[in-house]
Amino acid sequence: MEKDLAEIRKEIIEARNLVIKNDNLLKNLGNDLKVIGKKQESFERKQWISSAAAYLAFAVLAATVGILGAQGYVAQARSEIERLTVESKQATEAATAAKEELALAREASKVALDAYLKLDAASAEEREKAAAALATVDRTRISRLEARALEERGRAIIQQLADEKLAEGRTAFLRQNWKTSVAALSKARQLWDEHPQLDEYSFYLGAAANETREYALAAESLQRFIDKAPGRKNKDYAHLLLAQAYEMLGKNDKAEETLRQGMANYSSSQFYNPMRSRLSRLRRAQRAAAE
Repeated sequence: MEKDLAEIRKEIIEARNLVIKNDNLLKNLGNDLKVIGKKQESFERKQWISSAAAYLAFAVLAATVGILGAQGYVAQARSEIERLTVESKQATEAATAAKEELALAREASKVALDAYLKLDAASAEEREKAAAALATVDRTRISRLEARALEERGRAIIQQLADEKLAEGRTAFLRQNWKTSVAALSKARQLWDEHPQLDEYSFYLGAAANETREYALAAESLQRFIDKAPGRKNKDYAHLLLAQAYEMLGKNDKAEETLRQGMANYSSSQFYNPMRSRLSRLRRAQRAAAE
């Protein structure tokens, strides 16, 4: 009996120890669960923070992209506005320039038409004014047909006026009306310097200018006559007159050269002796001045 009790007591002790051991194991398990729970909470908190940070970063990035996109669109819009503004300004300036050009063209056409109609005027003075007005017309602002008509009609009138002035100058020269001759022949040269008869008529202009003491004009005209006029008529007398003009201008070297040339080319001329006399006088004057 005591043996059985001892075994029962032993089993009870062992059972009690087992219960205590299990209780300790349960306590340890509870503690472990608490530690695992805290770690889980910490992990979940970290995961939430990471997610929030990720969401925040994504939101910031999206906002930044949106802002940059908006700025790019605004910059593009501004560039487009600036381009359109420049184009609009250029178009306005071009339209204004075209309007001004049209107004100038109309004015040029009006002036050209008025001058053209006056070319048939009765008096030479009015025709001269009309020809002068035609010369001032800007032919780049009128049509090609208008420019051609003005050119042809204007040239014909100018030639006619020049012919009239040449004839008037020659008649005045023959009548020894020197001033009228110089004025008419100078006008003819002014109207049409390339007139085919002007080289020949330069003799009359030079001789008349010598009489009116316009020696520079005389020298220029007589030199032109000698150099360009065809034939030999009046060339000997022209040398004598040209030498006189050069002498009066103080160009004695040219005067001597002209006289030598005239004496060499026209040794049988009636003006040979006057040329020789003038040359001798020039040489004496030069020797006297040298002494």
